[in-house]
Amino acid sequence: MNFKDQVIMITGASSGIGRRLATDLAVRGAIVAGCGRSITRLKDTLKEVRRASPASTMIGCDVSDAEQVQGMVAKIIADFGKVDILVNNAGVGMRQPFIETDLKTIENIIRINYLGAVYCTHEVLPSMIEKRAGQIVNMSSGAGLIGTLNMAAYCASKFALNGWSESLYHELKPLGIHVSVVCPGPVDTKFNLDFRDSKPKSPSNLIVSAETVSRAVIRVIESKRFELVLPRWLALTCAFRRHMPRLFRVLAQRQFRRYVGPLEK
Repeated sequence: MNFKDQVIMITGASSGIGRRLATDLAVRGAIVAGCGRSITRLKDTLKEVRRASPASTMIGCDVSDAEQVQGMVAKIIADFGKVDILVNNAGVGMRQPFIETDLKTIENIIRINYLGAVYCTHEVLPSMIEKRAGQIVNMSSGAGLIGTLNMAAYCASKFALNGWSESLYHELKPLGIHVSVVCPGPVDTKFNLDFRDSKPKSPSNLIVSAETVSRAVIRVIESKRFELVLPRWLALTCAFRRHMPRLFRVLAQRQFRRYVGPLEK
């Protein structure tokens, strides 16, 4: 696919997958309009991106704030006249027993991981519908397909993202707009650094790099595939869970029960 002069909006572009994807798409000729909460890290991303795409820009924005999203999208469309592809990548993680997780943390995860994508898509869609063309890629997770111990709020946000993506796919395809969802395993970035040593640890054969995920997102855009799960071991695990759910839960419970104990008083 020729990305030359395509305007691609990427949320969470200040680090990790978002930064790598912004750089890779810029090298392929895209004009990248990225956003994030850290202005310092966004400046670093912009330096990398503008080496290949001088017209690209980065905007400070908290996607959990609908008004900030409205202002950001309005500026991008005013400056470039369009958004050809939206990549909803911004997200936060956690690993903690549900009962020990305060409600503000849960609400924040839902606002950023799910509602952030909703806000951005809602603002971008009118211009896509008007020209009857566009693509939306939602960055989900294997935790949006398999409920994982001590990640209830995170899983909820990603399960919501997956269901919403499938519904949007059916709504928007007749209008010339394609929706995709990418579900990687744990990604070797700072995003997962805080949880790397928490129990249960992620199996090494499920961990992928930001570079691998970026290439996968680009393949999804080029092929207009609806869903991609990576790596292959995670895709196989999800298939096993889908076809033999009771057996999968029995085996998963045997692995997880050792990490569940009474709350400390």
